[in-house]
Amino acid sequence: MGFENDLEALQIIILEAEQRIKKLEKHKESVTKELEESNSDALTETLRRLERNLGDLHKKLAFLISERDSKNPKK
Repeated sequence: MGFENDLEALQIIILEAEQRIKKLEKHKESVTKELEESNSDALTETLRRLERNLGDLHKKLAFLISERDSKNPKK
């Protein structure tokens, strides 16, 4: 990854990942509410994909944070 030694770029990527997570969580809430009102296979599939993507993003965010912290030890 090209950001390995650039803390500023790493922080930007972390912020982007956090924003993406918030956006997906909001979409998940909307889909969950719609699914409660009508049992749709398309909505079920959308919810499944949202949950998978959120899981992947949380793993990515944890990795990015650990990379940042390893490059910038607390003093």
